[in-house]
Amino acid sequence: MPESYQEKTAKLIRHHPAWRWIECIPGIITWLAFIVPILGSIFFPAVTATIIIIYTMIWFFRSFRMTFNLVKSYNLSQKALRTDWNRLLAYLENSKKLDYAIQKKSPQSKNCLEAKLKTQISELQKIGEFKKPSEIFHAVLYVTYKESYELIRESVKSYAQSSYDSKRLILVFGCEESDQENALKISQKIEKEFGKHFKKFLVTIHPKNIPGEIKGKSANATWAAKKLQIYLDENGIAYENIMLSNFDADTVVHRDYFSELTYKYLTTKNRVQMGYQPTHFFHNNIWDVPFFTRMIALGCTFWRMAESMEKDKYKSFSSRSLSFQMAVDCDFWDPAIIPEDSRQYWTAYLIYNGAHKLVPIYCPIYMDAVLSETYVKTFFSQYKQLRRWAWGVCDFPFVTINVWKHKQLDLKTKLYQTVDFVKNSFFWATGPILITFTGFLPGILNSDFRNTVLAYNLPHVMSNILTLASTGIIACAIISLKLVPYNKERGIFGSVILVAQWLVIPVISIILSAIPAIDAQTRLIFNKKLEYQVTQKSRK
Repeated sequence: MPESYQEKTAKLIRHHPAWRWIECIPGIITWLAFIVPILGSIFFPAVTATIIIIYTMIWFFRSFRMTFNLVKSYNLSQKALRTDWNRLLAYLENSKKLDYAIQKKSPQSKNCLEAKLKTQISELQKIGEFKKPSEIFHAVLYVTYKESYELIRESVKSYAQSSYDSKRLILVFGCEESDQENALKISQKIEKEFGKHFKKFLVTIHPKNIPGEIKGKSANATWAAKKLQIYLDENGIAYENIMLSNFDADTVVHRDYFSELTYKYLTTKNRVQMGYQPTHFFHNNIWDVPFFTRMIALGCTFWRMAESMEKDKYKSFSSRSLSFQMAVDCDFWDPAIIPEDSRQYWTAYLIYNGAHKLVPIYCPIYMDAVLSETYVKTFFSQYKQLRRWAWGVCDFPFVTINVWKHKQLDLKTKLYQTVDFVKNSFFWATGPILITFTGFLPGILNSDFRNTVLAYNLPHVMSNILTLASTGIIACAIISLKLVPYNKERGIFGSVILVAQWLVIPVISIILSAIPAIDAQTRLIFNKKLEYQVTQKSRK
């Protein structure tokens, strides 16, 4: 009898004698990348200078590829916003409407969207995976902790007023016992105003101090999802017919988000095994935050948009959607870890034998950028959020041990996933610092090398490469003008400042990207575990 997915999940290795050693590897490699160029500049300056040029060239090609993918992703997102997803859902529901729409097309339109949909339906019917939109429900897992009523209301309002039929949507309001009084007051107000819009409004209270759990979103989300599971069982709703969206409290959806999500789910083969990842626009308060926070928010958006073009590299992040069946197969989220998004991705990847991928959803969701009472508090809140994101490096031993123990993954896949994990962590922590400072080291630290031709040309070569790489910054500046809502109060001057702020992105990348990543990796080396902290956000 084949193993169930729950049995496979239970067999995943979460403790191993080599665990502590393995989780130190990314941090050790990062620190070697800083130490070796210094020593190499002293004793082997020519070799070190050559390696520095090669590293910078690699960074240039990565930058070029990211720019290309960003432009491609932007064009796809604009196409998605122009698409009538509800019309396509109507075609999925009624094949006669689709046939009529195809007949109305000219003979030259053989590759039209309707014809492609007809082919997709035929392929899904052959493998027994065709479903109609009327079979699908959505559940929003909305976990909250001490957020304001105003912030919560804006999020829930977007779910209720989306173009998708909200009567097919279940809202699960996940509260914490330590915030019970405040959360219940807010939930009552929210239910009174919006409850009638949804199929069901569930309120759950996650108890505090459960053994084996740590404070964080993961434990609350798992508790709420298990309460939802009871409701689904009582009402006979199949798990594969429920799309579960695990949202942060500040998540506001585009009006067509659930429509595109439904369409993508229904037209994807092996749909249950896939994750569905939206693009995050931190637009809710983008004009209220300091410039450095705005740059981080836009940088994160563009990085994720670019990664969405490479399916093997695209990983789960923050608010996202998945089938409820997959949530059950993965035993929901690990309540003992902080990066619940990446850990669930790797859990699904392993139990589905490497078949788990992410399907991009281009109708965006809107979230808050970090904002506290003062610039200083905002800076430190932003730093802590980025360090928490970088803490995903703690998944390395989980990934490495389980991937190499997995009997159904081939050697090439095992090598790729291990190396790619280290590579991403390495470039995140080292890139901005190494390309900024290392070009001067050989000439400064070795007086004999200082008078060579290579020493003279090294800074110029580095400068030329980085100048070419700056085309990516120009692309980001142009796209930010198109994506960020125009602010009437700030006018043209605000748009000019928005573009000009990209000039300081190299500095921001060091202070609020590389250093938090180094912090996270160094903490792992010394076994200084990170505690979950809610990021402070507000709107003016």
